[in-house]
Amino acid sequence: MHKDDQMTPKERAFALFAGKPVDRMPIKLFSPYIGMNFGVSYQEAFVEAKSRAHWLIESYKRFGQDGLSVNYRLDGIPVAFGAESTYDPTGIPIIKEYIVKDFSDIHQLDLEKIRFENDTNAQTTYETVQIIQDELNDEIFTGVGFMGPFTTAANLAGTEKILKSMRKDPEGLHKLLDFAADITIEVGRKFVENQIGIGLAEPTASLLSPKQFREFVIPYYVKVMDKWKEWGSRGAGFHICGDTTRLLETFPEMGIRGVSIDSAVDIAVAKELVGDKLSIMGNVSPVDILQGTPESIEQAVIECFRKCWDNPCGFTIAPGCDIPVQTSLENIDAYMRAARKCAKYPVQPSNWE
Repeated sequence: MHKDDQMTPKERAFALFAGKPVDRMPIKLFSPYIGMNFGVSYQEAFVEAKSRAHWLIESYKRFGQDGLSVNYRLDGIPVAFGAESTYDPTGIPIIKEYIVKDFSDIHQLDLEKIRFENDTNAQTTYETVQIIQDELNDEIFTGVGFMGPFTTAANLAGTEKILKSMRKDPEGLHKLLDFAADITIEVGRKFVENQIGIGLAEPTASLLSPKQFREFVIPYYVKVMDKWKEWGSRGAGFHICGDTTRLLETFPEMGIRGVSIDSAVDIAVAKELVGDKLSIMGNVSPVDILQGTPESIEQAVIECFRKCWDNPCGFTIAPGCDIPVQTSLENIDAYMRAARKCAKYPVQPSNWE
């Protein structure tokens, strides 16, 4: 437990669920490559289970955030099917060549390759979760993060092809998306069956209109959730990058309880449009945290609280997206310090005014 807290993340979560007082409300910190913030290479920060777990544990010991997330690689599914990828200096994977050239290629992809016993990336992700839970005596929830079906389809065929196909070949695209949903279901099986929480992200879907989102994203998200719920899942967190203001009205149609939104969205607008239907997580700009001073970071956190602390369905402070790997540990400290101040229970304007 962090020195500035009186409860562990699990104690806090269980107390909130039971309607009991807590020391503060939850604070999220998205940092899949956190070891790089500590100064190590991408290889050491992310590739091996022991080192990945080590740096996530170190981040929890230093920052005391609520929840740790072990990301299944952005390129994990294409790589499992035989694609090659490389990485930019920040560790973001770049797929060298898309494996779906034509939608008729789908039947050539063997689902056996992404079953847990054959998917080394899924095995590494699972092992990382187990190490964290063992070493921290299970005092914090540790989940995994996957890409949703639409982004998975884009990683298999290329974003440009996907976007063009919405007009030129929607039937073929629907076949690929249905297959991508089946892939997502299977990759998540081991984690769902072992009651490990899952978050789904759809960064590519932020490019869509509401009509397109309803046709090409929601049905496949629902398909994944329905199957996982059959296996015991209580649902999955949902994050979407970019300015999704125009898509906000569609999110309640997904059957989700909450949404994590990027800093490009005015969180006050999100509260106005969907706050009576969804809990909202967000949305301090990661760039503000990267480039800020302790004072400017505190003001960014306060601004989010001021706009959304009283959201009818609940609010959780978080960065709008992943913390950049160039961000100093001191700036992350400043974010957590400001968030603790504002999130003190009960949350109220006097915490920051």
